[in-house]
Amino acid sequence: MSIYTQLTPQWLKDTFLLGVDLTLDDGTDYPDVIYTQSINASIKHVESDLGISIEPFSVVQEGHDAERQGRFSYWPFRLDNRPIMSFQNARIRFGSFEPVDIPTSWIKSTSTIHGQINLIPSEESLGSYFFRAGVPLMGGYGIYENREYIPSYFEFDYTAGFEERSGQATIPQGSTEVSVTLSPRVLLSYTVETTNASQTSVELKNKSQEGFTLYVDSAPSEDLVINWTMDTLPADLKQAIGIKSATLLLLHVAGDLILGAGIASQSLSVDGLSTSVGTTSSAMYSGYSSRSEALDKQYKILIQALRSQYKIVQFGVV
Repeated sequence: MSIYTQLTPQWLKDTFLLGVDLTLDDGTDYPDVIYTQSINASIKHVESDLGISIEPFSVVQEGHDAERQGRFSYWPFRLDNRPIMSFQNARIRFGSFEPVDIPTSWIKSTSTIHGQINLIPSEESLGSYFFRAGVPLMGGYGIYENREYIPSYFEFDYTAGFEERSGQATIPQGSTEVSVTLSPRVLLSYTVETTNASQTSVELKNKSQEGFTLYVDSAPSEDLVINWTMDTLPADLKQAIGIKSATLLLLHVAGDLILGAGIASQSLSVDGLSTSVGTTSSAMYSGYSSRSEALDKQYKILIQALRSQYKIVQFGVV
């Protein structure tokens, strides 16, 4: 499922824009495009800042070079896109020769968030090579033997980003729990939300990468069907996207349209009766500038914490 099923215009209205007048001068609602544009731009902004993929993204034939010293540390690689959701295929390729498939069971994700993996052989074989003990010589023999470096020798097909899955589970009559299996297993931490027709309170137990258990206090008198949604997008990332979406465009437009751009007050007098309206707008500030500035301060604190968690520090030698 797409991450955009969560980050919707209605979600933005119900959270960061709550209480803001979102209508034009003639009373009509803002067009949906202003919300979707703000959300899309904010997602890309956060992705670029943190160096991650938020929307699930499939990568095919991402090439990585082979260097001889990598043999002695189980071939460490840092994939280009992260966090890693799942692996589809891996292979080694030398020039125009036919590639040799690497079992995906060899791929060990040592840091899912940072895209760090190693290749550690299992009992599955690699083409015509069999590794039963020791460090694998994945360079092979003959034409490969004396090579210190082979460009784009390793290839990986994988999916990066934050995923959402949904499904149904049934607690049978007379029972109090049901196990849900997640296949493929989930590589990131996640939350689970549930709904059911009888609005019975459902608890989550035994959460792991392979699945979880849904539990109720008392056994139902008939089968209880539970709809569940598993989400790996963290709440703090949603918060950053929501703040950026509100302050990027929407609060400025809404502030300008309270009375009009740059209009601080307005008065009307008819037959000796008068009324006036004053706002915080001015030639320099819109009507929601104070709210926008408060959210900007929150965003700076939040994005700094997110950078420490997701961003990879690059080192260079001169």
